[in-house]
Amino acid sequence: MVVPDYQMLGSVERIASELSDDPPRPLIMWNPRLISEDVGVGVNVRKLRRYFLSSFSTVYSMRPLASGAVFRCYPGLWKVFYDDKDRRGRYLLAKELISKPDSDDLEMIFGNEENKAEQNPTFLSQVVGIFSSLNRFMKAISK
Repeated sequence: MVVPDYQMLGSVERIASELSDDPPRPLIMWNPRLISEDVGVGVNVRKLRRYFLSSFSTVYSMRPLASGAVFRCYPGLWKVFYDDKDRRGRYLLAKELISKPDSDDLEMIFGNEENKAEQNPTFLSQVVGIFSSLNRFMKAISK
């Protein structure tokens, strides 16, 4: 499935159920958006996260950040990288984690360096920073 969103949740659950027969077959989702922050965090969202999404394993993930990136390639650990200030376009490994880092984990790892570097970034500068970070990260892992 390519970019399934929260409006397709019923269909995704039905397809996953059909694929779980004996023998089970994998369901591969590319960039799933099954939780909408516009809808809010209610009982249904918590139930979805707890039961349905917890049954999936993330096998490949790359998330660029303003000053680094989060990466995983199954069966490896989740890796948090930060920009190497001495060598432009390079990353340094900050930490490896067993589970996907949440915002609290990332805040502890990065501290408040992003806020110190840029007090009130514009939307455009944030977008440019993310794409620049993604480009540097792709080059760094391809070497």
